Amino acid sequence: MKSRETKNTKFAYKVNLPLIIFLGAVLVFPLVWGICMSFTNKVIGGDAQFTGLKNYQKLIGDPEYRRSIVNTIKFTALSITLKTVLGICMALALNQNFKGRNAARALLMIPWTLPNIVVVYNWRWIFNSSGGIANHILKSLHLIDKDLVWFGSAGLALLTIVVANVWRGTPFFGVSILAKLQTISKDYYEAADIDGANLFQKFRYITFPEIKDVTILSALMSTIWTINEFETVYLLTGGGPNGATEVMNVYSYKTAMRSMMLGRGIAVAVLAMPVLMILIGLLTRRMLPEEK
Repeated sequence: MKSRETKNTKFAYKVNLPLIIFLGAVLVFPLVWGICMSFTNKVIGGDAQFTGLKNYQKLIGDPEYRRSIVNTIKFTALSITLKTVLGICMALALNQNFKGRNAARALLMIPWTLPNIVVVYNWRWIFNSSGGIANHILKSLHLIDKDLVWFGSAGLALLTIVVANVWRGTPFFGVSILAKLQTISKDYYEAADIDGANLFQKFRYITFPEIKDVTILSALMSTIWTINEFETVYLLTGGGPNGATEVMNVYSYKTAMRSMMLGRGIAVAVLAMPVLMILIGLLTRRMLPEEK
C-alpha cells in the first residue's frame, strides 16, 4: 500500500510539474520581485537602492495614503452591502414562476458579462453633468431644478463609483443565490403554509438559513474583487474631486506611474496583502471541505 501511495504521489507531482513551473514564473517570481522592490527607492528609469522600511514609514505618515484606505473601506462596504441585498432580491424574484423568466435571467446577466471599460463609459455618459440621462430623469421627476455636477462633489462622486460597481456586480450574487434557492425542497414551504407562516417567516426560517452560506461566500469573493477595483474608479473619477474617491489602487498607480516612485507604489500593494490573504483564507475554508 505504501509503495502504491508513493507511486501515486510521484505521478501527481509529474503531472502537475508544468503547472507548478507556470505558477512560479507568472505568480511567485513577480510577487517576490515586487516585495523586494518595495524595500528600495526604485524609480522608473533609475537604479534601485535598498532603503529598508523607508517607503512604508512614508506611506503610513502620508495623509493622502491614509485617506485612500478610508475611501477603499467606504467604497467596499457600501458596494458589498448593496450587492448582497439586491442580489438576494434578484434571486428571489427570478426564482418565481412567471412568463419570460428565462429571458429575464439572461438579460439580468448582461451587466456581469460586459467588458468593464464599456460599463464605465456608459456610466460616464449617464452621470454627465451636461446632457447626462441621470440629470434628465431627475429633472423630469421635479426632484432637482438644475443639473448636478456628479463628478465635482465628493458625496456624488463616491455615489457614482458605487452605483457602477453595484450594477455590474449584483448579477454574480443573484445567480449564485438563485442556484441555491433551486435546491430547497418545496416540502418545507408547503409545511410552512399548513402551519400558517407568512412570507417573512418563511424567508427568515427556511430561505435565509439555506442561502446564508452561499451569500457569505459570494460576499467574500466580491470583497476581494472590490478592494482590488481600479478601472471603475480611475476611468469614472480619476480619484477626484480632491482625492475624495481615490481608493488604494488608484493611489498606488499615481505614486508609481505619475510620480514615478515605483518602489513606494509597490509598497502600497504589499501593505494590502495581509488583508487580502485573510479574506482568501476565509474563502478557501468555506469553499474546500476540511480534511478528516
